[in-house]
Amino acid sequence: MAGAGYDVDPAVLKAQGGAFKDIGSDFSAAAKKLAATLKEAEDWGDDDLIKYFMDVYSPVSAGLVESMPTLGEGLSTIGGKLEATGEHYATTERDQHDHLAKYAASRPKFAN
Repeated sequence: MAGAGYDVDPAVLKAQGGAFKDIGSDFSAAAKKLAATLKEAEDWGDDDLIKYFMDVYSPVSAGLVESMPTLGEGLSTIGGKLEATGEHYATTERDQHDHLAKYAASRPKFAN
């Protein structure tokens, strides 16, 4: 069936894998910064407005602080898998090329 299947560009997979790893690293750094900033926010004071804000925002922020590092790790893992997949495709393509070249070199020559 013509047109069936798909093309894979190993270089793109590897490049995008690196991008995912960078995003994951940035996410992890942002999570640490958020946790530090929230810790500082606890010292804003104890008036009614701050207390209300912290009562409402603390559970939400706690969930973010807890989940963001996991998301960062997950994105980095995806990046590593994309890079590995790109390398696997590149290796497979090289192996197939080498195999076909070896086969073509050893086939008999026919005179016209």
